[in-house]
Amino acid sequence: MRTVILPSTRDSQPKSTFSSGPGAPIFETNGAHTRIYRAPVRAIACMKVEGREIWGQVLDVGPGGCAFKTESTLSEGSAVEMRVTIIGPENRSVAEVTGVIRRAGEQDGRKCYGIEFHAADTEERNALQWLYGQALSA
Repeated sequence: MRTVILPSTRDSQPKSTFSSGPGAPIFETNGAHTRIYRAPVRAIACMKVEGREIWGQVLDVGPGGCAFKTESTLSEGSAVEMRVTIIGPENRSVAEVTGVIRRAGEQDGRKCYGIEFHAADTEERNALQWLYGQALSA
């Protein structure tokens, strides 16, 4: 694994180290307002929430969550199970993840939700990193 050192915005001395590799976060900027890059994807998802099965479009994927657009109304704070399918030019990548609905909004007349992924163990964390790596390469 290769280590990447990002310079501080105050001086030229490196302050932080981050690992890289498949699924490692990519930063949009460094400094006080650093954001982890969310990869826009062409993907669909089937979500199980409150005993219902909901289909929708995944707009982007980050290492900690995704944006999910659907016509269904969902409650913030609800636990979800998702099967995300990223549609690439040559293949499809599928991952099953769990999470919580954190934000609700609207985009293009359809409801849009921010889903925060949860990983209970190393296997689930590896699956989330793999999903993010697939989103970056799609």
